[in-house]
Amino acid sequence: MSGMSAYFIRRLMLVPITFLAITFMVYAILRVVPGGPIEQAETAMKMAAMRGEGGGGSSGGTVSEGDLQLDARGLEELEEYYALDRPILVGYLQWLGLWQRPFRTRVPASTMEKHEQAFKPLKDLFAKQRQRETELAELLAPKGHVVYRGRLYRKLSKEEIEKLKADEKGFYRRAETLRSGGYGKLDELLAFLETKGHTYANGKYSILLNDTELAEDKEYVEKALSSIAAIRAAGEKRQQIAAEHGFEINEVGLIYKVEKRLSGIVQLDFGRSYTHNEPVLGLIGSKMEISIQFGLIGYLLTWLVCVPLGVYKAIKHHSFFDTASSFVVFLGYSMPGFVVCMLLLVGVAVNVDWLPLGGYKPDNIEQLTFLQAFLGRIRHMLIPIIGYMIGSFATMTILMKNSLLENLGADYVRTAFAKGLPEQRVIFVHALRNSLIPITAGIGHAVGILFAGSFLIEKVCNIPGMGLMGYEAVVQRDYPIILATLVIGVAIRLFGNILSDIIWAMIDPRIRFGVSS
Repeated sequence: MSGMSAYFIRRLMLVPITFLAITFMVYAILRVVPGGPIEQAETAMKMAAMRGEGGGGSSGGTVSEGDLQLDARGLEELEEYYALDRPILVGYLQWLGLWQRPFRTRVPASTMEKHEQAFKPLKDLFAKQRQRETELAELLAPKGHVVYRGRLYRKLSKEEIEKLKADEKGFYRRAETLRSGGYGKLDELLAFLETKGHTYANGKYSILLNDTELAEDKEYVEKALSSIAAIRAAGEKRQQIAAEHGFEINEVGLIYKVEKRLSGIVQLDFGRSYTHNEPVLGLIGSKMEISIQFGLIGYLLTWLVCVPLGVYKAIKHHSFFDTASSFVVFLGYSMPGFVVCMLLLVGVAVNVDWLPLGGYKPDNIEQLTFLQAFLGRIRHMLIPIIGYMIGSFATMTILMKNSLLENLGADYVRTAFAKGLPEQRVIFVHALRNSLIPITAGIGHAVGILFAGSFLIEKVCNIPGMGLMGYEAVVQRDYPIILATLVIGVAIRLFGNILSDIIWAMIDPRIRFGVSS
């Protein structure tokens, strides 16, 4: 095996190690930082309540165990969906597709009708549990009691709350801190309150009924505890059926088939975006197509403009053209691409009818002829492409100029001139080839931008590409999209760097990786 082959094999072997290290680090950070999906769901619920969409559930003074369990189940479903109820390593392996995780598939109505007798015990069990929950809610309502972990609690009065603040300042302060943490701190809050015989339900603190209060109405207590025991037994039976037969029934009576299987990145299952409600892989495919169009055209135009300009500047070194063009180049370099796009939109597009103010294609492109659609796309691409080009315009131009100047002073170029070779042949055949080597070092980075896009330019120009989608996913905490774009970006960057090495070796035969001199 040659040294070059061994070198590239080592580079390829480092790719999965680097990929795992980067993705695990980001996954772990997303798991521990605040503002995750549970906090986002809580914020959405608060906003809905402020708009009057929350209904009257919180206005009443009664909370049944079924209501309390419904909130807990909703929290558990969110935690299970985002793997927040598992250790970070297990969740990461499930996300990769190297650890089995449960999947629920709704049983079709036709299947339930065909096997009605098989599903009848589960339906009957669900109906009995709901009936007991209703009976318990009606029983607790007059007294305003709540249930937590099979025990009865009563709400604290305002006087008792004030007394608790005065007598147990540290306890109350800690409880308020946990309560302000939202659903993400709910389990910790309930566990903390339970140490002092308290709980929290429906926005109120409650205290455990003492023996004297329980003895005041033994019949009421016996009925409540009997209903609680029946509800708990039904829940345990449902869990047993789910474990033995793989079927679950949700809170509205829908039956689901539960099975464990491998599904993740390895199986090309990137999950489902909860903001777009679409499979992430298909969503990325549609957005990547748009980003590639702008990125590829911008990158190719940058080469077509900057390489000849850099060569000409090197040939005309210290001339008026060199000085004037350097001023223009560095003026453009001082302005970010999205700023240039904003200036062009505000200063030019608003005053020119044929330049659109945003988008990536004409709205009526389906009704246009091929030539009209082609020209329409060019008009929409003009300003964003300038923004893409301006970022690397100065860098590539000056790098091309300096690299060519360095090679023009090399011994092999002077030898070529001494042999009488034409100037154009020396410059464009011998010197230019070696001068392109430093520029190829940026291909790996450029390939990443090519696929990922620039979210600032896409935001300014209203282009629904990968960059804008990734930015919105971060703002909205859409974890599936964030992690999917991370996977694609890391893979492209890693293989892009290897591609740069291959191109280096192809351009300059003197470069042989892994071969000692």
